Amino acid sequence: MFDFAMGQNSLASLALSALSALLFLLVWFFVSRASVRANQQIELLQEIVEQQRQQTELLKILTARAKGAEPVEEAEEDSALSLRGFIPER
Repeated sequence: MFDFAMGQNSLASLALSALSALLFLLVWFFVSRASVRANQQIELLQEIVEQQRQQTELLKILTARAKGAEPVEEAEEDSALSLRGFIPER
């Protein structure tokens, strides 16, 4: 009878191990999925920033032409608000 009890205890231990492994895989899946989605959102935001920069430059050129002046070229590396090379931290 003692062997039978050890068999049940071993089975319970095995079931607990399998359940904890399944829980770990489930948590890992959702964390990995969230990370991938965050990376996609960062890429989309960088594309939006680039498009806005291009629109701003075009707007500057159009306003300069409307005023009859030559468009002023600005060095973007000198700008304190430039986001080039910005790496977001997680």
